[in-house]
Amino acid sequence: MGFRIFVVDDDPHYSRLMSYRLGKSGENEVQVFTSGEEALENLDQEPQLIMLDIMMPGIGGIETLRRVREQRPNIPVVMVSAQGVIETAVEAMKIGAYDYITKGQDDLVKLDVVLKNVRERAALERELDSLRTEVAERYSIDGLLGESEAMQEVFRLVEKAVRADLTVAIQGESGTGKELVAKAIHYNSSRSRGPFVVVNCAAIPRDLMESEFFGHEKGAFTGAHTRKIGKFEQADGGTIFLDEIGELDLDLQAKLLRALQNYEIQRVGGNETIRFDARVISATNQNVTELTRGGQFREDLYYRLFQFPIQLPPLRERGQDLVLLADHFLQSYIQKNPEFRYVAFSPAARQMISEYTWPGNVRELKSAVERAVLLSEDDEIQPSDLMLNFSGGLGHRQESDKSQLAQRPGGGEQVAAPAVEANGEALPLDEIKRRAVELAYHRAGGNVDKAAVELKIGRATMYRLLKKYGLME
Repeated sequence: MGFRIFVVDDDPHYSRLMSYRLGKSGENEVQVFTSGEEALENLDQEPQLIMLDIMMPGIGGIETLRRVREQRPNIPVVMVSAQGVIETAVEAMKIGAYDYITKGQDDLVKLDVVLKNVRERAALERELDSLRTEVAERYSIDGLLGESEAMQEVFRLVEKAVRADLTVAIQGESGTGKELVAKAIHYNSSRSRGPFVVVNCAAIPRDLMESEFFGHEKGAFTGAHTRKIGKFEQADGGTIFLDEIGELDLDLQAKLLRALQNYEIQRVGGNETIRFDARVISATNQNVTELTRGGQFREDLYYRLFQFPIQLPPLRERGQDLVLLADHFLQSYIQKNPEFRYVAFSPAARQMISEYTWPGNVRELKSAVERAVLLSEDDEIQPSDLMLNFSGGLGHRQESDKSQLAQRPGGGEQVAAPAVEANGEALPLDEIKRRAVELAYHRAGGNVDKAAVELKIGRATMYRLLKKYGLME
């Protein structure tokens, strides 16, 4: 079926001319109506463009436009008139007309341009609808996997959070899927057509956090060469996800509280008050209640953010979900890499997955499964392929791996030391660094702060290296 166009005009000669011009390529399906009433009666045919004459008997073009906008607001309407009256054009555009052409002047030339633009817009909207459907399916509530009682409670809370525009706070250890839950809430709510904006409060330098949140004006500070729109403005009409909210210092907490009380902000260095309409979802792996009692987190902000709390269980408390998730990650990896389509877990590997404590939670499980697929020598993943023969993370390997072990400073427990050579040749310095970062991150159970302390680097640097080496989603 072609691109459907309605031509609505009581002048039979002009209607034939317009119909011929629009239909000569064979790509468009043109239908002619002699009155606004007739066109309105046929809107259920879902035209993709309406060419609407202004001066007609009956209800007339302007009133027809109003009714089209009420019944089918997404249909572009181009107004056509023999009278080049600017006031009429302005009135039509205010009501919602897509464009305006004048008979006998720019009509035929402009018509081709208008039609091209409308077709491009329709193609873009189809693509956006397809992407929205794909994203909604990816982050559907059904996409959150788990059969354990703990996860069933999470699903129940997520379904309730979707129904109302409440401020949600998600708590859980690193790697439990807090951002995935936030996306499930957003993409299944009334705000799904709006943006989902993520702010990692732990990864942004403290002196830039206010600018990141609220934006800044040109010249507000050294280096502010242009105006910057902040994350809250970007999230207008959608959702802003404040990850690691417990990392905010008290001064910025006060400014955030003021923004959330009135849903108004001011850019750094500006005086204009800017309103925003965004749902706020926050997440943290810290005990914010304890932070509040210790004076590190404002009590009034706590009550503002934790209007609807959701606690995510660690993977070690999810029982039968362990193997369920492992199978899911295996199939997802095989789908992207079909050359591994015959790979499966051995019974011993499944048992190891069930018994391991998974300090890095879901993120660690996913990484282990994908690594095991590559390490397996045949089509059956063995326990050794999972590289989980430790007691407490990457800490302890089996006897066969003792050549790769090193003593902790000060003696005591042995830890896996990153190798500095392979096949008799020294490894590149960047590869040694990557292995050291991976070791520290896993040994810290996915806790970025602890890993950064062990490596004697800053938290922001640790985040940057984790992202650089693909060790963190």
